[in-house]
Amino acid sequence: MKNLIFSAAVFLTVSFAATASTVEPVVNEKAQRTFVTVFKDAGNVTWSNSGNNYVAYFENDGIKTRATIDSKGKLLQTIRYYNESHLPATVLAAIKNDYKGKQIHGITEVTNKNGTNYRIVLKDIRYYTHINANQAGQTELVTRYTRAD
Repeated sequence: MKNLIFSAAVFLTVSFAATASTVEPVVNEKAQRTFVTVFKDAGNVTWSNSGNNYVAYFENDGIKTRATIDSKGKLLQTIRYYNESHLPATVLAAIKNDYKGKQIHGITEVTNKNGTNYRIVLKDIRYYTHINANQAGQTELVTRYTRAD
């Protein structure tokens, strides 16, 4: 009988915890208005809080995106994850020129008050190479790892 009660208590605790973690935060009107205005075609939107800011996770045209909006409705930052087909031509040309023989494995685009920058992972037979690039196509090597796969 004690095992049954204990099992029921554990089950209820886990159920309540799971339910509580799936409840999305209440997003204020200003933040929602900014989001709907800027990201009209966003799908599968989920929200979370980060301090006094709201963070929306969604997909737009197949690009996974994270947008941070403050409580006054100001868009602070977007982070987008995509492949090379969405990379601006100036950046793509610079990478193909500076890193010949390497394949673009993944791109993270960060846009904030400092502009738009790209964190790019390249790969070849032996290495994963992490680089940064800006909108002008200037690149810099961040680090290189020997592949273990």
